[in-house]
Amino acid sequence: MALVMSLNSDMKSKSTIFLPEVVKPEIMNFIKEHGQSISLKKGDLVPKSILLNNFIYLKSGLLFYIKRTNNYTKPKFVNVITPKRLTDYHLLLENNCTCCKSIKVARDSDLIVVDKSLIKNLIKDDIELFTQFMFDANYFTERQTALAIFLLTSSPEDKLIKFLFDMLVVYKTEFSSPWLTIKIKLTREEIADILHISVIKLDLMMGSLKKQGLVTKQNGLLCVNTALFNELSPCPLGREDAQGCKSNNMLKFRTKNMIEINN
Repeated sequence: MALVMSLNSDMKSKSTIFLPEVVKPEIMNFIKEHGQSISLKKGDLVPKSILLNNFIYLKSGLLFYIKRTNNYTKPKFVNVITPKRLTDYHLLLENNCTCCKSIKVARDSDLIVVDKSLIKNLIKDDIELFTQFMFDANYFTERQTALAIFLLTSSPEDKLIKFLFDMLVVYKTEFSSPWLTIKIKLTREEIADILHISVIKLDLMMGSLKKQGLVTKQNGLLCVNTALFNELSPCPLGREDAQGCKSNNMLKFRTKNMIEINN
């Protein structure tokens, strides 16, 4: 089995599942050209009217995309949204209820919101760009499915290791020294919500890793020893092709191929 530490930076980014993929340049250009900028403070919730009718792109800051569950012991899934990413490809073509979802502003943030109707109209105005939206929506959904399976089937220890790795990759950490710094501060409660575990369990795991000399803190930031990732697969589901969570089956949905099929 391939190990994640042996991958180059691009392949490392493809192996992450806790955070969505960076928006592609052509979609980013469309968002910036047609979107409306808004700023929200830490602790705010994105209004439901915006969540229902718009795509939401994060320029700067940090968001938590929260999905309610029916399990009272684990009432919510939390996705971390870092800059240059969309919060979700939810309701791309339909205007349905979003009652089980909310977006909390975890740090002061600047957003761009784009009316979904503009994206729907691309099917007439720019089929190639519309197809790219659809391709990325499929990829986003597949990645979210992989994350859900991983959270439901993995041990708390494996979830923590994978999350720490994903955070290092997303913040473009160079894996060139034994100790790596996670360049954002998250509270114990925030990490526990993201991993779908209790704060007590998180504290026990972090205490154990500190005793083993695998994590420490410097200037308030968490530092991780690369030895923690020595046995980590490129994909948490155990794929051995070093392609992360991007299924080979998705290759047939490349933009060019989809246009040819539609025509």
